[in-house]
Amino acid sequence: MSKTLNFLSLKKIIKYIFNYNQLIWLFAVIIFSAILFEKMFLLAPLFNKTIGVSSYLSWHTIFEFISILVSFCVFILSYYAYRQNRRLRGIFIANVFLIMGIIDIFHTLSFKGMPYFLIENSNANRATTYWIIARLIGAIGITVGSFIKINKKSRINRKVFLVISIAFSLSIVVVVTYLPHALPAMYIEGIGVTKIKKVLEYITIICLCFAGIMFLHQYLRRKDNSNLMFAIAITTSIFSELAFIRYNSVYDIHNYIGHVYKFISYFIVFRIAFINNIEKPYLALYKAKNKIKAYAGNLNKLVDERTKELYHMNQKLLEDLECARDIQKAILPQSLPNNEKVNFKAVYYPAERVSGDFYNIFRLDDHRIGMYIGDVSGHGVSAAMLTIFLNQSIKTTKELDGNRFDVIHPSKVLENLYELYNKVNFKDEVYILLLYAIYNIKTMELQYSSAGMNVQPLIVKNNGEILEMDINGLPICNLIDICPAEYLDKTIKLENGDKVFFYTDGLIELNNKSTGDSFTKDHLQKMLADCGSRDICKEVEKNIKGICSNGGQKDDVTFFVMEVN
Repeated sequence: MSKTLNFLSLKKIIKYIFNYNQLIWLFAVIIFSAILFEKMFLLAPLFNKTIGVSSYLSWHTIFEFISILVSFCVFILSYYAYRQNRRLRGIFIANVFLIMGIIDIFHTLSFKGMPYFLIENSNANRATTYWIIARLIGAIGITVGSFIKINKKSRINRKVFLVISIAFSLSIVVVVTYLPHALPAMYIEGIGVTKIKKVLEYITIICLCFAGIMFLHQYLRRKDNSNLMFAIAITTSIFSELAFIRYNSVYDIHNYIGHVYKFISYFIVFRIAFINNIEKPYLALYKAKNKIKAYAGNLNKLVDERTKELYHMNQKLLEDLECARDIQKAILPQSLPNNEKVNFKAVYYPAERVSGDFYNIFRLDDHRIGMYIGDVSGHGVSAAMLTIFLNQSIKTTKELDGNRFDVIHPSKVLENLYELYNKVNFKDEVYILLLYAIYNIKTMELQYSSAGMNVQPLIVKNNGEILEMDINGLPICNLIDICPAEYLDKTIKLENGDKVFFYTDGLIELNNKSTGDSFTKDHLQKMLADCGSRDICKEVEKNIKGICSNGGQKDDVTFFVMEVN
């Protein structure tokens, strides 16, 4: 049991190490710095021989100005990135570094041994005071910043932070430079740092420790390497402050090592600012660009594939439409029952490959000819299917005994069709307009009945007079529960030379908006009146051909002529 627990504990530790392997860098900094500070006294003699006062001042100036430059860089990166990311933590810590950078300028220029600046640099107290104030502000500011959520947004104008930071920094410069007696001494010549300075250093270290723990906790929770790097930078700053507690002379090795650690800490913070404000956004942009590029490539490929699929589907659909058109054409009469007493001619123009118009002319017996013309709602495939239903459903004769047949009157044909239509589950918005007629060759009478036909057939008399056939009646639709089928037969007596023009509404709705050409009912009647002995179908075709070919046909066009000889 104990072996199992030990194995599980070891496995958990190994998994933890792999998940948080970046913590090795933090441990390395702590261990290396602890050993260095423990054995630093061994390096003191060599340092004192190698680094004189003048050399120290040069190195000090280099370290300080680089640190100042880094402080300003940290501020500038976060200050200009704030316009886009609006992160409160970033702009707050950036202004903390701005304040430290400004104070560090005066610390460097007032260091003992430096040329005259504002006042004479006769002792190390002024530079030390600037130093501890900058460190204390930095520690407190970073600690406060660690409590701000990393993605917390702010609407405060960035210039407000800038003005406050500069005003606060300059007020400190005025007090330290011109009112030194208002502040306790931080360094006494011949003695070294004062107790108050050491206390403030310890306060700084405590604040930094707290901030470091906060950033480390955020790293363990979020696995954000920026938080870990900040924890390492704070750890380096802690060792820097420990070095400044231990020095006796402003030129000894502890002071020197403290400045080195400060430089390293600032460099790490600059690296964090660079990563968060420049590297990460550009990497995200680069990845997004590559992702979009890859997606665009895949999209083009998908579009090509879908285009091919659509092309094949469209070809299949066109083939099916061609087949449907052939079937519909086969339903139309292939020959007309012409004889010496009556002559027929028909014209059929579908708006699409298949049509919603229909007609038929057929012999009923030796002296009677049946004919119908009609239009279903809409056009295209659905309308064409309805015409097929109509062709199969119209019953014009009924069987009697002894292989005899009786011709059914037009009104009864329509009634039967109406009742049959309502037994089929068609949609309510679908309907059929139909006119059915029977011409008796012996009596020269045309008997007809209309089911909602919306255009009146025209009779062209010998003298050019145009008569409109009277039509009325309910369309074939799903209204049998409300309106029972009631259709009336009407009879017209024709004479030799009379012509009857049957047509659908698509003919008088031809209109080409681009050219202004149109073919109306008035045009039709005038043309029929002026036609004389000329072929009516050819004359109509001649008049409408240009309109149809130029995009003026929006509906199916069907018409036929019955001429009494």
